[in-house]
Amino acid sequence: MARKRRDRWRRVKTRAEALEEKLERRRAALRRRERFGRGVADLFEIPEDIVLNVPRITIIGNLQMIIENHRGLIEYSPQRIRVGTGGGQLVIRGEELAVGSVFVEDLSVMGRFEVIEFEGPADGEEEEPR
Repeated sequence: MARKRRDRWRRVKTRAEALEEKLERRRAALRRRERFGRGVADLFEIPEDIVLNVPRITIIGNLQMIIENHRGLIEYSPQRIRVGTGGGQLVIRGEELAVGSVFVEDLSVMGRFEVIEFEGPADGEEEEPR
């Protein structure tokens, strides 16, 4: 006897739904990677910022800032400095801002800081591997 073939109808996703599904899968993968990194850091008793590749920011008064684990200088002016990090950008606003030194490991910023904010990646942007 021949089996009856059933036609399965699948709902066609819109572009926005497909993009949202892709972003959700990406967020879930990032959460799994973060949990794994935290577990490794706890197991080997090493700082989480090294394993998770997040920036470590040291502020000395209102005069100097040292940013470790950065991904480069994006924008520089005496009133605003943007620095790339593993999960977005660090924006520093103030007066008489100057970059003291830029090395692979760290970056130093001097001046009078008014606002320091962290901007995560915009939806649809993917974090690029280091």
